[in-house]
Amino acid sequence: MLLAMAVALPGLAQAGGLKLGNLFKMSLSQEQDIAQDMHDELAKDPGLITEGERYDLVQEVGTRLVEKNNLDEYEYQFFLVKDEEVNAFATPAGYIYVTEGLLNYMAYDKSMLAGVMAHELGHAKDRHVAKGYEKAMTGMLGLTVLDIALGKQNEDITTALAYGGQVVYLKYNRDQEEWADRHGVDLAYNAGYDAYGLVRSLECLESLHGSADDVTVWLQNHPATDERVARTLKIAAETSGQPHGYMKIPTPPKDHPLYAKYGPEGSGPDQAVTGAIGEAEVRTRSRNSTSRSTPQVR
Repeated sequence: MLLAMAVALPGLAQAGGLKLGNLFKMSLSQEQDIAQDMHDELAKDPGLITEGERYDLVQEVGTRLVEKNNLDEYEYQFFLVKDEEVNAFATPAGYIYVTEGLLNYMAYDKSMLAGVMAHELGHAKDRHVAKGYEKAMTGMLGLTVLDIALGKQNEDITTALAYGGQVVYLKYNRDQEEWADRHGVDLAYNAGYDAYGLVRSLECLESLHGSADDVTVWLQNHPATDERVARTLKIAAETSGQPHGYMKIPTPPKDHPLYAKYGPEGSGPDQAVTGAIGEAEVRTRSRNSTSRSTPQVR
C-alpha cells in the first residue's frame, strides 16, 4: 500500500527534503483496532494476569486516576503483564499496561505506582502514542518515495536518512516524556496520591539501572534519570506547595533499592533545588493551598 501511494505521489520528493506534511491521521476506530491487535499479542506472549491482589491494585489505582481527573479522551483500560521486566507502557486508544516486575518494586507504595501509571496516562491523554504512529507512517512513506527517486544504488543514503529521521522522532518523544512526567505528578496528586510518588519511582529505577546518560539509552526515548529526578522534584514542589515527605512515605522492604534512603535509618527525601523563581512559585502555590487543599487517598 505504501508503495502504491508513493508512486501516486511523484512530486513529493523535492530538492532539500520531502514535503509530506501529516498525511496520516488515525481515527479513534483505527487506534482501537491497533490497540486490540497489540493486546491480543500481549495476551498470548508474555500473557496477562486477570485476577488476584496485584491485578486488583492496578485496577484500583488506574480507575481512581481516571475518575478523579475526569479523563474522558478514551475508555481507559488497565492491564497487568506477566513480565519480570520493570516496565509500564501505553498503547493507542488508552490501553495502559503495568508489568509484574514493576509491581515487585512499587506495589508497597501506591503513590509510586500511581505516579508511573499517571505518567502513562499522560502519554495516552495527549495522544503521544498515536502521534508516534502517524509520524512513523509518514516517515515510511517519505523513505519509500525517496527510494524510488534515488534508486537502489543509493540505499546507504536512504538508510542514513532513516536513522536521521528516527533521531528527530525520538527528540520529539523526549519532549513528550517531560510532559508525561508533569502529568504523572499532577494527575496522581489530583487523585489523592503523594505528588512525589513519581520522584521515588524514578529514584528506584536509577538505583536498579544506574543513571541513563549514555547515547544508547538516550535513543530509547529517556533523558538521564538523575536529570528527571531533579526536574520532577521541582514539579512536585510546585504542584503540591509542600516539601517531599509532607505525606508519610511507606517504608520499603529491606531488600528494596530505596531502603537505605527511606528505611528507618535512611537519609530521607531530597528537596527540590528550585532557585529564586521556583521558590517563589512554591510559596505562591502554598499560599493558595486553601483553594486547592492537599487531597489524600482514603
